Amino acid sequence: MKTLTISAFLSSLALCATLATAQDITPTRIGPVSQYGQLMTGKNSQGQGRIYGSCEGVKDGAEVQVRGMSLYWSLMPQALEFWSEEGIATMVNDMKIQIVRAAMATGNEDWKGEWNGIQLKGYASDPNNQKQFMKTVVEAAIKNDIYVIIDWHSHEAHKQTDAAKNFFKEMAETYGKYDNVIFEVYNEPQQISWNEVKNYANQVIEVIRQYSDNLVLVGNPSWDQNPSDAIGNEVNDPKKNTAYTLHYYANSHNWAGNYSWGGESEGVKGEKAIKAGLSVFISEWGTADASGAGNPDQGRNQSWQEYVNKYQLSWANWSASKISEGTAAFEGSSTKTSLQYTTSGNLVKGYLSTNPASYTKCAVNNNNQSQGDGNNNQNQNENNNQGNNNENNYGQNGNEVPIFAKASVNFNVSYSDNALHIAGSPMTVEIYSMMGNKIMAIDNVSGTLSLAKLPAGKYFARIHGKATNMVRAFQIK
Repeated sequence: MKTLTISAFLSSLALCATLATAQDITPTRIGPVSQYGQLMTGKNSQGQGRIYGSCEGVKDGAEVQVRGMSLYWSLMPQALEFWSEEGIATMVNDMKIQIVRAAMATGNEDWKGEWNGIQLKGYASDPNNQKQFMKTVVEAAIKNDIYVIIDWHSHEAHKQTDAAKNFFKEMAETYGKYDNVIFEVYNEPQQISWNEVKNYANQVIEVIRQYSDNLVLVGNPSWDQNPSDAIGNEVNDPKKNTAYTLHYYANSHNWAGNYSWGGESEGVKGEKAIKAGLSVFISEWGTADASGAGNPDQGRNQSWQEYVNKYQLSWANWSASKISEGTAAFEGSSTKTSLQYTTSGNLVKGYLSTNPASYTKCAVNNNNQSQGDGNNNQNQNENNNQGNNNENNYGQNGNEVPIFAKASVNFNVSYSDNALHIAGSPMTVEIYSMMGNKIMAIDNVSGTLSLAKLPAGKYFARIHGKATNMVRAFQIK
């Protein structure tokens, strides 16, 4: 999230509103992002970590679980075919994915692969092509209204801090306003300490937060098998919107109990983190061996699915590729517009088959009831018409729409004469278009904030502090 002074904020509002439409990427369908909004961390009534949406009906007790595919490392031609607008659209239509993970190679890797005349090398050797691969996937995800994980796919990101900061600065500045985007700053740390991971993550998150308050994912030691290491020692995130990743491969890792040598299973360590209030996200999992080889064990995969569904954990399956290994989802004959499935792919497609077939665009009526409830499976067109009818009333009286249940309120907000009036503790104010695009943000606001320089129209203002969040709809006439 970019922070400006009040004077700079007001002087640039008209320009930003003018440019926003020209620069925006417009979804071609109503998908999960329109229904759930920005993903945010939070706790349920038992104090367990969960992921919530930011639309009415999916942020106040109804956890959001999104499921989809992880692309393979951006180094192999058998993978790059699916790093395309057509590949993403095909998976949306054929597999019902809600999220795609773009696993970008970050180092000097050179596996001697070639794709469309490009010699495939990692970001350190070829940043321009790797960034273009990433941008193609991100923009395809936005067009298809699904979530996308921008993944710094490294096992030694703590040695690449400057490169990662530069990369995520560009990604956050370019795409951080879209609710679709999730930033994964460290794929899988290996045998290093949690404090080393945390030190790296703090630096990268600081850069991201200059432009975006979107969800950030942070890895943990031993290939993301120790999210419990972060209990009581969380990363520094001023927006408190960070989740900790858990990776597993069904044939190799256990969802419960201890190993024969006494070590806790991956599932137990994930459960500990969740019960301590940390939000956990499975940004990578495989149906077979941790090496990528082997044949999927149906029973072990089913047990893991019961685990992830118990805690409503979002996931991306490894991998959306036709690599010759057991965890690849597609047969070698597949193309970006025609998918033939491996044993693994058929298994995962079966899990994804319970994803919704259609979605309802989030809308809030004057009684603070959701027209876009995550559990609402009514006819999409009927709900869209309801949402459009209610939209005509937005901003007429500045109705309050609470973002989270408020345990304590230490400020009051009113709206009149094209100004917000904030009494109490200084707050952060973010201004959004009715399409949900963030226009600008300012910190430490108390008293009267004039919005008269905004072009005429309807807007949302999100006002938030340490313990309280609310949204005010308003109209500039």
